[in-house]
Amino acid sequence: MKINQIRALFKQSEFSTINHHFADFMLKLSGSQAPEFYLACGLVSHQAEQGDVCLNLASYAEKPILKSIRSQTPDEVGPPLQQWVEILQENEAVGKPGERTPLILDTKHDLPRLYLLRYWQYENRLAEYIKHSISQETLPLSRGGDIDQELLETGLLRLFPKCNNEPDLQALAARTALEKKFCVISGGPGTGKTFTVLKIMILLLEQAGETPLNLALVAPTGKAANRLKESIQASLAQAGMQSIATEQVLSKVPTETSTIHRLLGSIKNSPRFKYSSQNPLPFDCVIVDEVSMVDLALMSKLVDALNPTCRLILLGDKNQLSSVESGSVLGDICFDLETSGMSAPPLLSKSIVNLTKSYRFDEHRGIGKLSALINNGEANNSLALLKQKESPDLSWKRILPPTEMKPYLRESLLRVYQSHFRTASAAEAFQTVSHFGILCALRSGLLGAVALNRQIEDLFIEADMIPRDTIWYSGRPVMITRNDYKQQLFNGDIGITLPDSDDNGRLKVYFDLGKNEYRKITPARLPEHETAFAMTIHKSQGSEFDRVLMILSNQDTPVLSRELIYTGISRARQTIEIWGDETVFCKAVARRTVRSSGLQDALSS
Repeated sequence: MKINQIRALFKQSEFSTINHHFADFMLKLSGSQAPEFYLACGLVSHQAEQGDVCLNLASYAEKPILKSIRSQTPDEVGPPLQQWVEILQENEAVGKPGERTPLILDTKHDLPRLYLLRYWQYENRLAEYIKHSISQETLPLSRGGDIDQELLETGLLRLFPKCNNEPDLQALAARTALEKKFCVISGGPGTGKTFTVLKIMILLLEQAGETPLNLALVAPTGKAANRLKESIQASLAQAGMQSIATEQVLSKVPTETSTIHRLLGSIKNSPRFKYSSQNPLPFDCVIVDEVSMVDLALMSKLVDALNPTCRLILLGDKNQLSSVESGSVLGDICFDLETSGMSAPPLLSKSIVNLTKSYRFDEHRGIGKLSALINNGEANNSLALLKQKESPDLSWKRILPPTEMKPYLRESLLRVYQSHFRTASAAEAFQTVSHFGILCALRSGLLGAVALNRQIEDLFIEADMIPRDTIWYSGRPVMITRNDYKQQLFNGDIGITLPDSDDNGRLKVYFDLGKNEYRKITPARLPEHETAFAMTIHKSQGSEFDRVLMILSNQDTPVLSRELIYTGISRARQTIEIWGDETVFCKAVARRTVRSSGLQDALSS
């Protein structure tokens, strides 16, 4: 196969202009004319855009290059694996792990992987950090000396009183977090991850005594950070907290949260951060919530900025969707050893605790049962449960053509938003937005979030709830779609447009900072954004709603997966209604999303 043939194939695919330019640039840089090298460059660039950390060469060796091709001619296949590897190894632009070349070819584990240099560096840095951290003995408090085991045992019994003979996984998670430098706590909605972390912070503060202990609470997005703050504050306000910890200790529990970007110190107009290995963070323990949303690059930069004695505690749901950017860090760390065929690394397994008991949902009915069925890939049983109408928190409706959906949307929306557009209260406006969420499987297309937001605005115009011929109106929710380090606004942050009484009623976009505090920004100063009455399931991560309406596609697409549907369901606190096609739904539940990376292998070796 010649280079021109590969170019022609690329044009028939989803390959972007960047993929073409990258492959052409690498050809000129290396001086090579090998079609196999050109193909590898185009593929590794394309895979990175799809969220993969690397190109698994075996996935294309002697297999169709394009998974779907519109022409009637047979698809071209990739070169034999060994031949492909040898051609890449001979190229000056391709180096071995540890070398500084544009591309890195890793042939360990009998599974050749081709990386862009920066992604290999990110993955290697994270793997080395985790392996070094789990190999350490019981970690002392950096300023308070060794762990007092007697104090720890007393604290665990007080904070996690035994009710039966079942193992208390929350207590195990707390012990692990105290005794290990690196700890992962995974669990679905309502399994008590946040309350467990509150108790972990109490135990750490008790160990420190009078010695100051710097704790940081962070999340990937502003809305996730705010939700973490609200959860911690609500837990501290619960009756009986004084019975499990002294007033002095409780007063030291941090309630302020931030995004990871803010913690690391975003530098205006730069992807670099203030804190790094050369200037470590001044914290004794960093706790990260919603880790499934954290991409490989950001996680690598975070661990690089930790001081040598800092604990790292990761919270998340390993069954949720991976990050929007490249990598699936939490999934790779908590990988299913049985299905992967790998042997369990004992040190790593001792640092991971999976909380399985939900205190919000009954595992035998409703949302709890549906979540378990979907995670197990039981498509037919999941659909049957939705259609039985036996659980008041579950509802299924066959999806209609986009042109016929308006009456159903009107029924779902007008009552919820009746007073939303008349309020000048930011607290009331945010309460409406958090009460009801419309989540879409797709962003583009007639059933995608962009088109649906237009339909919803048309409904509100027809009902005289918002004015015509204007983009900005009171009550308009917007989502930031690109990081803006200068404005300190980040992808996924949600704002609501409201009149500013301090500025003659001019419209400002309010961002919730917690404790009834809001940051107000004029619309003209916002980075890229979009209307957010409806949002994609991917963008909804870090949010929770009392009621969720999830709109799937009426046609099968690779985007639809088990993880996508589970993530949408797990956003609901009380009820979930799904509009979909039965066949498409079952195919999606049966499909797993797997991203190419070498982190699992690196952690297993």
